[in-house]
Amino acid sequence: MDRTGKVAVAILIILIALCLYNQPKTPPVPPGASPSPTPAVAAAPGGQATPPPQTVEPGTVPAPTPVPVLPEKTEELSANKAVAFTFTNHGGGIARATLLNHITDSESKKNIVLNEYGPAPVGATSDQPVEGMDDSYTSTTGTDGTITYERTTADQIQITKKYTLPTSVGDVNQYITTLDITFKNLGTQNHFQKPWFIAIGATAPVHKNDYGTYIGMDWDVKGSTKETGVSAFAGSHMPIIGSPEKFEITNASPDIGWAGVHNQYFATIITPVSTPGTQVWSDRIPVDILQHTAGVQSAVSRTPGVSSQWWAINGALGMPGFDLAPGTPHTEKFKIYLGTREYNLLKHLDGGQVGIMQTGWRGPISRVLLKALIWLHNWVGGYAVAIIVLTIILKLLLWPLQNRATQSMKKMSLLNPKMAELREKYKDAPERLNQEVIKLYRAYGVNPFGGCLPMFIQLPIFFGFYAMLGTAIELRNSRFFWVHDLTQPDTIGHIPFLGWPLNILPLCMAATSAWMTFMTPKSGDPSQQRMMLFTPLIFLFICYNYASGLALYMMVSNLFSVVQFIVTKNQVPPTLEKVIPPGKKKK
Repeated sequence: MDRTGKVAVAILIILIALCLYNQPKTPPVPPGASPSPTPAVAAAPGGQATPPPQTVEPGTVPAPTPVPVLPEKTEELSANKAVAFTFTNHGGGIARATLLNHITDSESKKNIVLNEYGPAPVGATSDQPVEGMDDSYTSTTGTDGTITYERTTADQIQITKKYTLPTSVGDVNQYITTLDITFKNLGTQNHFQKPWFIAIGATAPVHKNDYGTYIGMDWDVKGSTKETGVSAFAGSHMPIIGSPEKFEITNASPDIGWAGVHNQYFATIITPVSTPGTQVWSDRIPVDILQHTAGVQSAVSRTPGVSSQWWAINGALGMPGFDLAPGTPHTEKFKIYLGTREYNLLKHLDGGQVGIMQTGWRGPISRVLLKALIWLHNWVGGYAVAIIVLTIILKLLLWPLQNRATQSMKKMSLLNPKMAELREKYKDAPERLNQEVIKLYRAYGVNPFGGCLPMFIQLPIFFGFYAMLGTAIELRNSRFFWVHDLTQPDTIGHIPFLGWPLNILPLCMAATSAWMTFMTPKSGDPSQQRMMLFTPLIFLFICYNYASGLALYMMVSNLFSVVQFIVTKNQVPPTLEKVIPPGKKKK
């Protein structure tokens, strides 16, 4: 490695060290603690936010008398075997949604609950994203799988919300609740309903090792999916390029087709049917994930400066204002999806809600790999075995290409003595050295990138597995020997005194990668060879705290490559002969 490369590496190491040192310290909220909320968002009965007392300046007209808050009344309703709802009259919405076919883990057997720690029910409305969502409604439960909430504001605006529960099972509609919100002016004067918000709810991590990797809010703008991850609130303490911590994020657009919050496997999505949204709002709230996974409610606070190791993201969709003449109703229709973050279901929605999967350019590759795994699972009976079989199939398809690459690397290794002579001869003239090296490659018909081609082809497959294995709900809770969940790290314990998790599959993967690197024919200059030695460490860093299924794929792939090297090592070695230029005869 030349001097410039060494300086660049040193600068990179310093920047990484500064980044790690300056990470914001986020001690968890102690279990049972109840931090004092700010006056602007003090908690009301039922967990909803109440605005602070308003003062009236002398000489101004006092605000209308607020409607009295009724005691909270909750109702448990379900119209199918997929999801059960807990409705509340405080905010007139869905306080919680319990997914009856999904559990947190194979040990606790607790059902997944969406919006379990949300400060407002899904479907609550207000002028501000959080404030004012504690308004009390009266409810009427229908016999046709509906529940209706109604209230009249101090401005004589009657608000009626009608929820129609899903009745189907086995398709995307099993998770879709429809909501009709009707505003009616009961007064005698024209009324302008200023822009308002509808609560999407909050989503928290599913597993204790998720520190915000999968937590985010997404929304659609003219067919393009945007995202705010929970990490966007943390800010950065880096010098010069640092940014302050954020307590809320707002994004405005006149054509928002849908908005939703998601964690690793589940999502809540609100789609306005009649009128597009105009903005999205989100904030983060701390949760005690250790109690969360055990099903015990923890303290939640929006107080600036109160931090937690684990964060949930809370969202709301902004809607445009409208005029209401006396006696005139205005209805807005919504579809509310409370269910799995699953491509095969979301692709059937016609608004592009599948964008909440956030797979990007890796999406097509991930979907092909997932379909292949599901097909193999139905054949072999286990997802771990399916990963192994699929890896072997892919390596067999790439066998001829890998064999040619191995021959190319062997031919390159034969040039090492000549390369050493050139480096010694032109050690003080790097540009001339590069020119002579290129001439040498051309003279002997050697392609310096021939040995890298299989790696370039396998990288998209690796990233496809990376995007798919971490979020594929189909593989969730799939066991394999000591592995309890192929979409989670295979932690068997923690290193004494350090507390670091001990994950077996990534370590085995790194060992097989080092073995494969050792067996690969050495080519190129010594600095490139030394860089190749870092490859196992790079993949160990990527896979260590990620889905164990990814480490399983990499380990099997490495073992297959080792076997291929052993099988092909007795092939006739390539000879080093100069290429005869076109038009010339061999002497």
